[in-house]
Amino acid sequence: MENVIENNNVLMKSITTYKLNGVVKRVLYPLDIDSLKSIIEKLNNKNEKFVILGNGSNVIFRNQYYDGTVIKLTKINNIDVKNNIIYVDSGCLLSKVVDTSKKHELKGLEFSSGIPGTIGGAVYNNAGAYGKSFSDIIEEVLVLENNCIKKLKKSDLKFGYRYSIFKENKNLIILGAKIKLKKGHAKEINELIKEYAKKRITSQPLKYPNAGSVFKNPPGLSAGKIIEELNLKNFNVNDAFISNKHANFIINKNNSTGLDIINLINYVQEKVLKEKNILLTLEQEIIN
Repeated sequence: MENVIENNNVLMKSITTYKLNGVVKRVLYPLDIDSLKSIIEKLNNKNEKFVILGNGSNVIFRNQYYDGTVIKLTKINNIDVKNNIIYVDSGCLLSKVVDTSKKHELKGLEFSSGIPGTIGGAVYNNAGAYGKSFSDIIEEVLVLENNCIKKLKKSDLKFGYRYSIFKENKNLIILGAKIKLKKGHAKEINELIKEYAKKRITSQPLKYPNAGSVFKNPPGLSAGKIIEELNLKNFNVNDAFISNKHANFIINKNNSTGLDIINLINYVQEKVLKEKNILLTLEQEIIN
């Protein structure tokens, strides 16, 4: 296919931040939106299974072999800045967007500086940290729906806590976003980024492969504290461990499979429901 990079029998370790033990039948990297449209049209015509990923930072493959196609959008990653507005493609890493905002002395993205995902994933999950989330700064999202390009305004996106319309309408594929920031000063922006980085290093298990927070925080409560109170830190299923540093993180200590992580998630949910009468909701997404 033109303007598409194709890799077959790809290790999951290379496309997920959990560094899962497993293999994906095929991974396609479209280089532009037209090639993405062409890929989707061909796969739909053949009735072939596929999933769209950014950096693979919030996903778990259930099986050790995924017999479909993974479409990775990380090659579609342009950024354009006009005044205090950033236009950014879906596959652009958040780290790159934060660096761009810093360079242009635009503030409002500092909270996302340590999140290892793409803009598409951040919008999809309404990612957030330290009391801020992407719903605070997103103005508009460019999407593909039934292979037609359209724009959705913020009011169309149904943003909620770790939620957006994209979780209920799988026909919508995020192509890019319009982000509105405020003018700031380089020193102020740098200090905030350093402060958040220090907090992450102190509180999160960054030395091991993980996919961020596993469960949503119940209203007024901390999922991590609930799990810690049940003495589940360091509890494991094979190489999938509940982090000693933060109990709402699962880490891969060596060769964890997606099923190891899912079994650990199920165990935690059952234990918390039995002991605390609280049903923890999964923040991460399982790919079957």
